[in-house]
Amino acid sequence: MTNNIFLHGIKLNTKIGVSESERSISQELLIDVDIQLKGNQIFKSNDISKTIDYALVESQIKKIGKTHKHHLLEGLGEEIIDCLKKKFQFKKIKLKISKQKILPDTNFVGVILER
Repeated sequence: MTNNIFLHGIKLNTKIGVSESERSISQELLIDVDIQLKGNQIFKSNDISKTIDYALVESQIKKIGKTHKHHLLEGLGEEIIDCLKKKFQFKKIKLKISKQKILPDTNFVGVILER
């Protein structure tokens, strides 16, 4: 048995990109995060300390989005994962970061990191 939490569709406005012109304006990134919790307990209480608070995960991601200096989504993703690993205890994480309308015939481009 496994227990997971997820946040899908986090909207993160940040400056990121390979070229200086791309980094000169904020872009909206879409972030999905799936976290496999440690242990396999059955949740029978309303004790938030037995899981990970979604709002805290989102606030950490948004905080990084305001301060990072990465040009690539890969580096941003690694920073997000490192931060979440320091703040929360979990078994596994899958992070997807998508950028919209970067290529003319493609809706989204991005990265998926699993640790």
